[in-house]
Amino acid sequence: MNYDYSNGDRPVKIQARLQITSFFSGAATMILELAGSRLVAPFFGTSLIVWTALIGIIMTSLCIGNWLGGSVADRRPEGKLLGRILMFAAIIIAVTAFASNYILTRLQELNLNLYISSVYASVAIFSPASVLLGMVSPFVARLAMQDVSSSGAVVGRLSALNSAGSILGTFMGGFVLISLFPSGVILMLLASVVALLSVLIYTGAWRKIIAVVVVGLISGGAWWADRYGIPYSPIGVQIDTAYNHLSIVESIDTRNGRRVRVLITNPDAAQSLMYMDHPSDLVSEYTKFYDLAFHYKPGTKRILMLGGGGYCVPRHLLASSHDVSIDVVELDPGVTEAARQYFNLKDDPNMQIFHEDARTFLNRAAKDKIEPYDAIFMDTFSSWTVIPFQMTTVETAARLREMLKPDGVLIVNIIAAVYGPKSGVFHGIYKAFSTAFDTMMIFQVNAPGTKYAYALQNLILAAMGSEAATAPGSGQKYEALLSHQWLETFTPDPVVPAFTDSFAPVERYALIQ
Repeated sequence: MNYDYSNGDRPVKIQARLQITSFFSGAATMILELAGSRLVAPFFGTSLIVWTALIGIIMTSLCIGNWLGGSVADRRPEGKLLGRILMFAAIIIAVTAFASNYILTRLQELNLNLYISSVYASVAIFSPASVLLGMVSPFVARLAMQDVSSSGAVVGRLSALNSAGSILGTFMGGFVLISLFPSGVILMLLASVVALLSVLIYTGAWRKIIAVVVVGLISGGAWWADRYGIPYSPIGVQIDTAYNHLSIVESIDTRNGRRVRVLITNPDAAQSLMYMDHPSDLVSEYTKFYDLAFHYKPGTKRILMLGGGGYCVPRHLLASSHDVSIDVVELDPGVTEAARQYFNLKDDPNMQIFHEDARTFLNRAAKDKIEPYDAIFMDTFSSWTVIPFQMTTVETAARLREMLKPDGVLIVNIIAAVYGPKSGVFHGIYKAFSTAFDTMMIFQVNAPGTKYAYALQNLILAAMGSEAATAPGSGQKYEALLSHQWLETFTPDPVVPAFTDSFAPVERYALIQ
């Protein structure tokens, strides 16, 4: 006998409950993965390495759960045992919502390699619940199987339902839940749903009563988390958007004692900084190098900015000159909204904002043959570990060149070293962009000179076509910036390929320790 029918439940009714359980357990797994990634983001970012560890550990845990579930179900094919598994999974997910930030804080303090940190974080946060959820599918199949002659149909139907649930969970989590609730609240709600599945499976009245009480407690925890937040959260304002987890904090600029507001989308770097007393002043040194466009192309008026962030550069340009117009391409509308609320972004008739991927914008703009720009500023590489590869390639360089006037200037911010083990990303981009631009100049923002060739820092790549004026009279205004130029002959590493759309191994070079 595969199920306890002693309380009068009919097989048809049980089959329906098992099918519902299979469906929603699949959905729960995907929602756990998507919502859980937002818990990890403030501590270790959202790079490909983090996602690889997350997916790999969850898949490993599901495999272990599948094996265990099948073995246990053969020995004890009891509905009450499946109910316990579901209840334990619900409790662990609920505990994860409250304990994850504390665990991740402790892991972050160890300062481990990103590979190791990502794996440890994924194991600590996701493995226990994933193993239990992985046990559900084979257990359900064993309980549902009443006749060997129809076992293929039963397993196929339950597998299809589980996969359909995974599809629902993916879209529900990515498109709906993350935009409505904080990550911790999503996990608490998810725990409530999994606990409800245990109510559905339990046959004894007293077990159902206990399960309903647990559902009530977890649901109350979800309400509490939504209203009061999750303990041990990172400091500052925490915002989940469709694409990012944003942390907004304030600190003091030790150089001058001025108070600074900081936007962080990845924990290894600050993406945007703003002086609280004068928002149009530039804080980050690298942002000041975009002024080189006005040196190499005097009279620059029409500018394209790829990567909005806190809109520091557009805000500075519009405040310092009323003669420029600027189009800003920012992937994440949530980042723009945060900039409006926390970074003094205001509507301006000389600024247009486009919410789309920068490469998609370039492809569309080239197709529509829009008016070319005097200068293009590219700030899409938000940190050392998060590099959108599609913006590093030969094909991107061709699009950028097409979008510039013949004497236009491209200025790109890259975090890398000129030479050495941390230079691979820069060399690949340099080779790719040199296929479209005749003149390439390098500026070391933080530490100029050959002495610091191996230092990881902001590098500015200024690229121009053959008709650009590479040395107009600059006066004293740009002397400080020009003094950071790399004046030695630059020889790209022959081992590093020119990045292309088909092969741009940015992670391979960026994560060399």
